[in-house]
Amino acid sequence: MTTQDLLNHLDIEGYCIIENLIPADEVVQVRENIATHLRAAYAETEKKMAEVRGKGHRIGGAGVQAHSGIINDDQSIAPYLTDARILETAQALFGDHHRIWGIGAIANHPDNDRGYWHADWPYNQTNAAHIPAPYADTCTKLSSLWMLTEFNETTGGTLVIPGSHRSQTNPSGGDLFDREARHPAELQISAPAGSVMLFDSRLWHCVAKNHSDEPRYAVNVGYTAWWLNLQPTWMGSTDYTTMVVETDGKPNVTPPIPQSTYEALPSELQPLIRHWVAN
Repeated sequence: MTTQDLLNHLDIEGYCIIENLIPADEVVQVRENIATHLRAAYAETEKKMAEVRGKGHRIGGAGVQAHSGIINDDQSIAPYLTDARILETAQALFGDHHRIWGIGAIANHPDNDRGYWHADWPYNQTNAAHIPAPYADTCTKLSSLWMLTEFNETTGGTLVIPGSHRSQTNPSGGDLFDREARHPAELQISAPAGSVMLFDSRLWHCVAKNHSDEPRYAVNVGYTAWWLNLQPTWMGSTDYTTMVVETDGKPNVTPPIPQSTYEALPSELQPLIRHWVAN
């Protein structure tokens, strides 16, 4: 699809899919690299999620593993993140100086729990730091889900509600309807491994159950406007302390990128990342 096609889908449906952005003969190696690090980090990520649940916060269900700092462990996804179609879309939405925030990885293990309906940060109302509803009708962040495993009904392709990005709120706040329940308009994403789903971060979506015998792997990346305040997700910042620590609220932390990792990234990616380099 052309950039205009992508923008049209984002405007009307809230999401679009670029199939086979990572070539089929390359995605297998990227998946194995990411999977290796997720397996190694399983115990640590489970402990962190258990600590958040222990405080009574709603977070991904059993069998869903999230690793927000995967780029610090493995950079095999990096060369694809500056695909012209994605950057042209970000340019059209945000203008000059758009940037990347957060390069994480997700594993939905076999028979994982179905998730809850939510929108991505900064619209997820379960996060201590979030934009309060009602929302202005503008996209402030473009989420992307990089499918390292084929997404379908068996593997647990993400569930979305087309057009929901136009709502002034979302079910993560606990109103509207049961955020744990099925929705009559829900649609399950299906696409080959190597495809990318771009979506307005306001879009309602949730984790689907993986009915296969193998984990379903993906990488999530956020493309943002330059003016979006990311400091509430930087542990140790004044905003993080004020909004998360002092309220004992649910965190949404993205680890900074070490200088050595940054210097090893492709030169065309570095300008989009340099604001997130550790001092």
